[in-house]
Amino acid sequence: MREADFNKYLRKNPAPALRLPQGTTSAAVIPVYDEADELPATLDSLLASACASAEKTLLLFVVNEPAGADNASSLQALEIIDRFAAKYDFIRSLYTPQLANGVGEARKTGMDAICNQLRFGELDSFVLCSLDADTHISKEYFSIVPAALRRNSGALSIGFSHRTSSDPATENAIRLYENYLERYVTLLKKANSPYAFHTIGSAFAVRADAYIAAGGMRMRQAGEDFYFLQAAAKSSQVRTLDRILVHPSPRVSSRVPFGTGPAVGRILAGEMPQDIPDAAFEALKEILALANSPGKLDSPQNLLSEMPQKCRDFFIAEKFPELWQKVLKNLPENEKKRQKAFHDWFDGLKTLRFLHFFEKFLIK
Repeated sequence: MREADFNKYLRKNPAPALRLPQGTTSAAVIPVYDEADELPATLDSLLASACASAEKTLLLFVVNEPAGADNASSLQALEIIDRFAAKYDFIRSLYTPQLANGVGEARKTGMDAICNQLRFGELDSFVLCSLDADTHISKEYFSIVPAALRRNSGALSIGFSHRTSSDPATENAIRLYENYLERYVTLLKKANSPYAFHTIGSAFAVRADAYIAAGGMRMRQAGEDFYFLQAAAKSSQVRTLDRILVHPSPRVSSRVPFGTGPAVGRILAGEMPQDIPDAAFEALKEILALANSPGKLDSPQNLLSEMPQKCRDFFIAEKFPELWQKVLKNLPENEKKRQKAFHDWFDGLKTLRFLHFFEKFLIK
């Protein structure tokens, strides 16, 4: 990354003022919306890890609520955070009422505020951890995550397991949903997809330079984690830290339109998650193998002619022939660069659309 690109990002993304404690080398950004009751236990968990680590970590809580919402819970949350901050100088809070873009904007506000306090030379070592106000972490989290990230990649998807629910039905629902997520990522790995990683907002971390290179957090009501990590995979690299260090809440929630909370609610209502058939992933593996074969990306027809008709129909519907002709005009005759351009186009979202397209073909 060039320093000019860093400065351009800061100009385009103004953020609230924030003071970083001297020597801070990493930060956890924790959005808080209607979660005052969860905060004390979450803070205890975060403090246990932060105090056990040699890492100098800032805990930044972004307390927020949408326009028109009652701010009583937010004010209560700020009081709780202030009590802890009086004892620990590495705890900070930002109050951002009336956010229009939900948790995505809250995460972005916190991460941008931190980046605005960094010098260019710190970006490739400073670590931003994404957590949630109802999520607990293992004591080893801050000792393991920043070090692993600096060694391996621009971003990390971190192993997670939801906490046990006292309600048997909810406990069963969250395990069903976890199994559904794990199967999806496992089959993506078997297909050799570069997007084979979990995208959980409370279970990823990113270096500051990779955060900025990816264009910063997406401002969305939900799914901000998916779209951000997809972008990070294109501009840097997303690796998986398999060790389970993150323990989200198993509770049902309607604060976001989709994600774990609503999914658990649907399972409790009798709507089971529908697994995509293995055959769809086998077709994906075939497509990816073709794209990685010498010469197949030299022209659209080279790739399409080798595909089964059912796969070719998807690529034609997505206007791949026209798009790829334009890509080739701007790319040198370099196999690796063409393969990267293909995977940038056939990204995590396009992969999911392909799997569902193929699934419908199987049903016919």
